Amino acid sequence: MKRRIIWPVLFSIWALILFIIAEALIFSSSLPQVANPDGMIGRIIGVAIIISGLLYFVLSRTIHQVTYPIKELQQDARHFNEDEYIHQLRNYEIEELDELAHAFDYMGEELSSTIRKLKYQKAKRETILGALDEGIIVINKKGMIKEANDLACKLLHLQNPVQKKSQITHILRDEKFINLIEKGLKGSGHEIIEVQLSEQTFYVTMVPVGQINEAVEFLLVIKDVTELRALEEMRYQFVTNVSHELKTPLTSIQGFVETLQSGAIENKEIALKFLNIIDIEAKRLYRLIQDILLLSEIENMEERKYPDVELQSVVSEVTMLLEGAAKKKGLEVVYKLEEPILLHNISRDHLQQLLMNLVSNGIRYTDKGRIQILARQEEDTVYISVEDTGIGIPEESISHIFTRFYRVDRGRSRQNGGTGLGLSIVKHIAQLYKIKVEVESEVGIGSKFTLIFKNVEDSK
Repeated sequence: MKRRIIWPVLFSIWALILFIIAEALIFSSSLPQVANPDGMIGRIIGVAIIISGLLYFVLSRTIHQVTYPIKELQQDARHFNEDEYIHQLRNYEIEELDELAHAFDYMGEELSSTIRKLKYQKAKRETILGALDEGIIVINKKGMIKEANDLACKLLHLQNPVQKKSQITHILRDEKFINLIEKGLKGSGHEIIEVQLSEQTFYVTMVPVGQINEAVEFLLVIKDVTELRALEEMRYQFVTNVSHELKTPLTSIQGFVETLQSGAIENKEIALKFLNIIDIEAKRLYRLIQDILLLSEIENMEERKYPDVELQSVVSEVTMLLEGAAKKKGLEVVYKLEEPILLHNISRDHLQQLLMNLVSNGIRYTDKGRIQILARQEEDTVYISVEDTGIGIPEESISHIFTRFYRVDRGRSRQNGGTGLGLSIVKHIAQLYKIKVEVESEVGIGSKFTLIFKNVEDSK
């Protein structure tokens, strides 16, 4: 700026001085009587140099008063761009620049405040979107993905930014989903579908952002309902199975009661036979209801601290309680513990229930031989095995035996008084205490159930 102002001014002054000198020379040549013209020219040049110096100083100072504030404002503008602006009061000598600087400071303060608010709003939005249990995708009027939260990327397997900017219908090619997008983009308002993608079930809602006819972006809300649908199916199957299991003994009891009422009660031998059957079915009903209640109790339990349990005493109680049922079939229940084992943080009743169900299951499906309980401890892990010499489990059925009401041999199970919930109870108790259950079985040879328990004492 100095070069553009000072040098043209100085050049003009020196041009003027040269013109004056030239005129002075011409004038002096026409007047011979003028004494010492060279001295007069020297004085003119000296005065010109002094005037030039003073003018340079004045102009430099004036220009500095203008350029320095401008440079400061330029630096502030860079800070705006880098979001590092700090409001500061200034006081410049030139009134117009001072007013400009104050206006600039005010603008900077307002801009910084606005940026902070926008950053906070953005952080809050990202936090809310990240905390949602629903996938959120924003698409434009052409169906291109503009934004997506982390859960949406996970559900739809969007692995990179390129996919995030892709056409939504190129990623999800389900016909129902494509129809949803097409209807939504045409301005039909809220659209809702349930769609199956791979092995997952999604509940998808599409809504316009703003007025329907003026929307330039649309919101896709994706909720994974796979587990919910599985639970609904499980509940339906459970109700169906319970109804069937209750219906069978109730029908039997009702039939024999009607027979007795019809005159069979007069025949003492037949009446006693029917009453014994009614008693068996009533006890079976009672066991079934007890198992259902126990399952419900286990599913709703929370982890808590339990006193230590001596394994040998629990095993002794189980063998004593089931000794009668085993003797009726000519079976022997034996147990072998390599050393005394103290279990930490497990309910004594639940441990007994685990072993009762496994041993009684072994008795039910064993016709000859024995049921053996083995236990050993290796460092902080306890292994408890219940092994029988029964009919065994087919390999294709092993993955299903812990399902409620699943029976490998339905007729034999009902005949022996099984409710179909024993192993399901075992599974839920094991899950409650993080016990791993392993199953080994061979048809005609027998089965072996092993409970693997991390025996770690709670330090709390």
